[in-house]
Amino acid sequence: MDSIVVDFHAHLPWRPRDPLEASRSLVKAMDDAGVTLAVVINIEFGVKTFLDNVSSRRIIEAVAEALDYLVVARIPYMEKVVLEPDWAVEEHIRFMEENHRGNLEFAKIAGGRLIPVASFNPDQSVQENLERLKALGDAILGVKVFPTLHFIRPDSEKLKPIYDYVAEVNGVIIVHTGCDPGIWELPLFCSNARPSYVARAARENRDTRFIIAHLGAYSALNPGIFFREALEALTIDNVYADTSAIDPYFVKRAVEEVGYDKILFGSDYPMVQGLDIASALEDIMMLDIPRKAKRAMITDNPLKLLKTWDGWREVEGALHMLTSSSP
Repeated sequence: MDSIVVDFHAHLPWRPRDPLEASRSLVKAMDDAGVTLAVVINIEFGVKTFLDNVSSRRIIEAVAEALDYLVVARIPYMEKVVLEPDWAVEEHIRFMEENHRGNLEFAKIAGGRLIPVASFNPDQSVQENLERLKALGDAILGVKVFPTLHFIRPDSEKLKPIYDYVAEVNGVIIVHTGCDPGIWELPLFCSNARPSYVARAARENRDTRFIIAHLGAYSALNPGIFFREALEALTIDNVYADTSAIDPYFVKRAVEEVGYDKILFGSDYPMVQGLDIASALEDIMMLDIPRKAKRAMITDNPLKLLKTWDGWREVEGALHMLTSSSP
């Protein structure tokens, strides 16, 4: 591939903790895959918000609701959650405390082939979130909202100031949809992450561009859980979707049913065990869809969004240096 290839949904490895050091592993994975640019998403956790919404009793209720799925799926980790809900609460808190990266620290990776996206923080007020975003300026492309981890619906009115600000800088709002590892595999805990809620937010914030992460399909217990809602949401002008962390079958279905003009390639690297960027890209390139659809997802569609962002000029400069130094 001799054109620019963009991975629109990647993360830094959890280790090493320093963002600049962790970014080296990501860049190597990009080079191995032939990927030019990556949109890199931060994850800020909210332990207080988690404890306000999760308890052993609540987990037991969620397990009872999803028992049919759990019996069929037989996921070892979820079996321990079922048997030891107190452990599950403590383990989730431990993970969040050990892996939290603040947006200001995370944004150090800006200025080259890595394009940072900040994370909403549910333990802070919307005004505090907004002030941090403004302090980062053009260093970030936008904001990721995790309705699962953050226990907030994407169509919540309280998020509107953040959506308005991102629209001002021509950035994007990326919204996690579907379920999530851990207790968020249980439908009771991932019910906020529906693409229909993103659709409602998009209709109420027409100047803001929304990206439905995972095409609404991510779920280990029920793959494709909100996929139909994602397809319906893609009919809205300011809604896009990415292909990260889902079976390529759903990507093919999406292209066939709603077209490819608003679908973006994403790897979710390194969050999916056993799947690197090269493998995720190969999954797309091997799909039985038109070649122009593949090019649109990996090059044309992401560049269309990036080139209108206020921070694009600096990325373009890094690209120029990269191409001029190539043999």
